[in-house]
Amino acid sequence: MNNSPIPNQKAYTVPEVAKMLGVKQSTVRAWISRKEIRAYKVDNRRYITQQQIADFYYQRKSGDYVDMTYANGPVR
Repeated sequence: MNNSPIPNQKAYTVPEVAKMLGVKQSTVRAWISRKEIRAYKVDNRRYITQQQIADFYYQRKSGDYVDMTYANGPVR
């Protein structure tokens, strides 16, 4: 995207990130909502930088992240 709202950084929209990562737009929005991936909000749009995508991958690979999307609650 050439008209990045974040100075000196390339930023992508939710549809662009979804296409890059091979997931649905709703998945990216859910990650943003759950604060798994950070995003900037400009007007009514969300923008995600390369660094934020890299941080998201690092968090997932390090084991600090636990996906609770389909969990029924704590295991007893």
